[in-house]
Amino acid sequence: MFASRFLARAGPATLVREIRGAVARQQSSNLCASAAVLVGTAATATPSSPATAETQPKVTAQKISANKVDVTRCGFPKKLVGAPSFVLECDVIGEDACFIANFKSTHVTGVADGVGGWQKYGIDPSVVSSRLMRNCGDIVKEGDFEPSRPDLIISKAYNRLKASPRPIGSCTACVLVIHQKTLYSANLGDSGYLVCRKGQVIHRSKEQTHYFNAPYQLTLMPEHFDTENYIVDTPEKADLQKLELQSGDVILLATDGLWDNVPENIIIEALSEAKPHTLQATCNSIALIARRLSLDEQYLSPFAEKARHHGENYRGGKPDDITCIVMFIS
Repeated sequence: MFASRFLARAGPATLVREIRGAVARQQSSNLCASAAVLVGTAATATPSSPATAETQPKVTAQKISANKVDVTRCGFPKKLVGAPSFVLECDVIGEDACFIANFKSTHVTGVADGVGGWQKYGIDPSVVSSRLMRNCGDIVKEGDFEPSRPDLIISKAYNRLKASPRPIGSCTACVLVIHQKTLYSANLGDSGYLVCRKGQVIHRSKEQTHYFNAPYQLTLMPEHFDTENYIVDTPEKADLQKLELQSGDVILLATDGLWDNVPENIIIEALSEAKPHTLQATCNSIALIARRLSLDEQYLSPFAEKARHHGENYRGGKPDDITCIVMFIS
């Protein structure tokens, strides 16, 4: 895996080149095979366990012609062994979920991260996140939304969740709408996005937390349950933003499995050569970097830095599900 000493010696440019080069060398192979080789190449920087077929990311590419928006996605589940949802559902990555949909000339994407704490009650955290994203996608395809109000897409999807059979759990959510070269966003929690223009981050979403490692989250409690000691947020708390886009802008939308493990300078380097024909390789590279850094116990990750700021002695990456969506405005 990538160790902190490798990062210090080589820097972000070398790190990204190693991964980007491995992807490029495997373009004639299928994406999953490419990813497996890529992980093996990355692992040579510092000795670690050999790469296996289980280290393959889930990748899906899609090109939308209207408004010239190219979009693709890639993800890793935290638990690579015995993760049937990772294999069977391309929009579910462990406890993460995502969607890509369009209606006429409007393009909508979103990610959600199921809160893992529900596992101790025997509840699958992926149910709420996956159903929320599926509902969002359905709402977009039905045309039942206002492009400038992505928060209402989340709200309608959340209300549909309340119908029987009502799931129990909670998740973060971030939904982006691209309409007539304008980006509208609604973010609730610690998933998020950034917009890169000419090698510079011109906008990054705000992380919403109640306290350290406790993000805002949409919650569905058991009916007639006392919610006093639980975090219960609603779609109305989502942070709303609007940004005018330009040709060549690159948008990265991801769950916290990315943001907690990859510094912004490495993300910028990885996005710097993104083009429509290289978009899948770019997305693969970013997800793989996040995956490898999340497993490095000596790496001072962004999550570790935040933990130390809050008085916790934490070092290393933060193993987590990782879901990335990359968009190119051409």
